[in-house]
Parts: sequence; structure tokens; C-alpha cells
Amino acid sequence: MSGGAGSITGAVTDPSPSPPVGAEAAALAEQVLAVGVETVEATLHRGAAGTGHLSVLAVGLAASPGTGSGPLVTSVGAALDAFDRGEDPVLVAEQTSPADEPAMRVAAAVVTSRGGLASHAAVVARGWGLPAVCGAESISVEDGGIRVGDRHLREGELLTVDGSSGEVRLGAPGADPAPADPEGPDTDLGMVLEAADRLAAGRPAVWANADTAEDAERARGLGAQGVGLCRTEHQFLGDRLALLQEVLLRGPREAVALSELERLQRADAVALLGAMDGLPVTFRLLDPPLHEFLPRPGDPAAGSELLSLAERWREENPMLGVRGVRLAVLRPDLLELQVRSLAGAVAERRAAGGRPVARLLVPMVAHPAEMEVVAGVVRSVPGTEGIALGAMVETPSAALRTAELPADFLSLGTNDLTQLVLGLSRDDAEARLLGPYRAAGITTVSPFESLDPAVIELVRLTVRRAGGRAVGICGEQAADPASLEACRDAGVVTVSCSPFRVPVARLLAGRAAATEVLGAG
Repeated sequence: MSGGAGSITGAVTDPSPSPPVGAEAAALAEQVLAVGVETVEATLHRGAAGTGHLSVLAVGLAASPGTGSGPLVTSVGAALDAFDRGEDPVLVAEQTSPADEPAMRVAAAVVTSRGGLASHAAVVARGWGLPAVCGAESISVEDGGIRVGDRHLREGELLTVDGSSGEVRLGAPGADPAPADPEGPDTDLGMVLEAADRLAAGRPAVWANADTAEDAERARGLGAQGVGLCRTEHQFLGDRLALLQEVLLRGPREAVALSELERLQRADAVALLGAMDGLPVTFRLLDPPLHEFLPRPGDPAAGSELLSLAERWREENPMLGVRGVRLAVLRPDLLELQVRSLAGAVAERRAAGGRPVARLLVPMVAHPAEMEVVAGVVRSVPGTEGIALGAMVETPSAALRTAELPADFLSLGTNDLTQLVLGLSRDDAEARLLGPYRAAGITTVSPFESLDPAVIELVRLTVRRAGGRAVGICGEQAADPASLEACRDAGVVTVSCSPFRVPVARLLAGRAAATEVLGAG
């Protein structure tokens, strides 16, 4: 993963400072507009010199910037074995799921043959600063290796992945990839980002998507003013995944597993609130698409009874299935457990002298009555006073019925909202459809990279009907110039993105304000 990023910024800036005026504002605007996004990304993400002589094996989508080299692996076990040998492997998979995250955490880079810019691999890689290429369709993953055309590569052969160009090359450069010199560009860039913060004056405030205390600490070091999305289901990976599967499939009768889940959720929340002490942390209710979290057919690690239960739970369209608030309604015991965990974590942090600011977010809301069910459970749990309850606006229904949603705040999940508004699969559209569409002039950019006009209209509608409640977005489009400017103009008050994209979003917010300053002058 990338290194040396923490020195880009010092302390978190005031989330709502008074903007500069007059000559000072003009000078800061000139300074901010002189720096482009590519400068930020070059500073944040390591690159490798001397890769031009390496032959290109495959090309896919540039999903997460930076360059990584290492031996090819195609499974979690092979990745962990390579790490134990002191190697940083390149993970190649058809597509990744949360079960693959232990391998991604030790990888130098990741490549998938399927999926787009909003796929699991892309979103996780950007969050961790991990170079990634997705949708490299010419690659076929086979047992113990990969095939590209008539060429077969076995595990252990060296690959170099350029997540900025989308190229996968054979071999490795002569020198290890390294981050930009922290004594050089980082210092100057830190001053530019501080100038951007002053110009933007919290319009919008830049938050981060962070699932662990480590992610939150990294985001805070990069200038995040809060956590806009903690995907709590991502905390149950690796050795914990079996526990979540037991709870999901066996139901309320698994008292021991439920108790352990509550204990772990509380401990994770305590750590996250501690990492962001004094700043808001938004915990999303469990939102596990079942195809990503259920044991796969024939999984040797799962017993026959669990595999049988998983088969009964399997869905034809799991992204539109029992997830988010729907899971909470079907499993009120699981909902109450999550609320108790968060309330207990807040109490524990306060007892230790901390300043926890916890928010609870309900995903996949389509009906106001769903929020009423959740609100009733939240109110019934002692210690929830002061925990704001928000609705995630990621279905068109929720956007159209914003005024009716009983919520303290609203968060636009623009990845799922884009998928549902346009009827496009976030995992498949970019690899199969959007390339030909661009060639035909139907579209110019992926809607999972830059917000589609139809989605922007729903963002504006949500803000207009929010009745003064705070509205934020937590999709990766927060680090896209056109998307951020559209959200800023619409009145969105917070944008939340992967930690390594926080400096980019800060710069973009400052550049939007700078353009206004110089235009007014």
C-alpha cells in the first residue's frame, strides 16, 4: 500500500471557518488553482520508474492509482503464504468480495477480470491506497495461475500493475516502487490544501469512508473532518466471517454467536470513536449483500448444515435483496444488537474521558415506514440519546419521498443510487457496456466516476425536500470535479470518500470556491 501520505496535512482544519475576502482570497485562489488533481495523486500514491521496457500483458480500467509489483497469486491462501515469505504479492481474481480482503491487505496491487469503478475491488483498493486494475477481460483465472490468450502464467511469476493507466505488465522494475519524497512535494501540497480548506470554508466539509480505526486514523491524518460511512459488515472478514455467517443464517437461536458479535461490534466502535475523538462517526447498519457474505457452494470451511441454509438464502438478484433496512426489519434481534453495541461504545468512550460523536445510518431505505420501525427500536434501547439517526438515500423512492423520511440527517449513497436510477450494474456495466457506449457517443464518462445528470437532479431534489436537515453524499464521485461542484451547488453539506481520496476532495472543494472568488473579482 502507499506510504508517506500522513505528512500531507497537519491538524484537521476548522470544518466551518470564515472564508477569506478581498486580496487575501484572490491570492489563495491563484495558489489553489495552480495545483491539479494529478499532483495530489502523484504525492499520495507510489509509482515505479523504469517500467516502460516491460511488455503489456493486459489492459483494464484504471481503478485505483499507483504502481505495485510482486509475484502473482490467485487465492487468499497463496497471498498470505507469499506475505509470510516476505513478499508483497499481486492478487489476480475474476472479482473480489469481502472474503478476499485478507489477501488485499497484504497485496502490492490487485487485478480483476470483471467489475468496474464501483466494484468491491475498486472501492476497497481506493480506500487503502492500493493500486488496482479492474475489468481486464482478457485475463482468465485458472487453478494456480492465469491465462491471457495462449499464454499461461503460474503463481509466483512477477507482475507490475499500473492503477493509473490500467496496464498490467510482465515482470518487475529494477527498483522498488516508492512514494514521492515527503520532504519535497508533501510540504508545499500541505500549504495548498490548507488554502483550499480556507477558501471552501466547509462548503462542503470533506469526510471519509472508514471501516476500521486504522482507516479513520489515516483519514484524519489526511484532513478528514469526520467519518461519513463506516460499513460495519466489512469489520467481519477473515476469521470473523464465519461468525457473521452463523448469525445471518441460523437466526436468533444462536445466542452465543450473537453475544460475540455484539462484543466485537462494540469494541470496533470504541476504537473508531477514539480515533476520531470529537469528530462525527457515521455507523451504517449491517448491509451485507448475501452473495458476498454467504459461504460459496462446496466451501470446505463451512459445514453441511450451513451450506444447506446458505442455499436456501441464495437470491437471484442479491444487490436488490435482503440487505440493509430489509435485514433489520426481518431480524429485529440483530438490529437491537447493533444499537446496543453503539450505545455501549459511546458510554465507554465517555467514561474514559472521550468526546464521542456517533451517528447511526440506515441503508437501502425505500419506505418511510421502514425508518419508523428502526426508530422505534433505537428509542427502546437505553443510552441512545444524542445518537443522530440518518436515512441513506440510495433508492429513487427515498429521494422522491425525502420529506416523509423520519430522520435527523440524510446521506446519498451515490453508487447504488446511480445503479438504480440508470438500471446499470455497478459490477458489470463498465467492462461490457460503457466502452462501446463511449465509442458510439452515447456517453462520455462512467456514471460511477462522475454523477449522471439524472442522479444530480435527485441530489438537488433531496436537498430541496430535506427541510433544513443536513444532506451528505458518501459515494466515490465525491472526488470527481464535476460531481463535487454539482453537489456543492445543490447545497450538499458533506462529501465522504475513501481516505486516500480525501486530499483530492479537499483540493476540488477549494478549486470550486477559487473559481467563484476570481469570477466575482
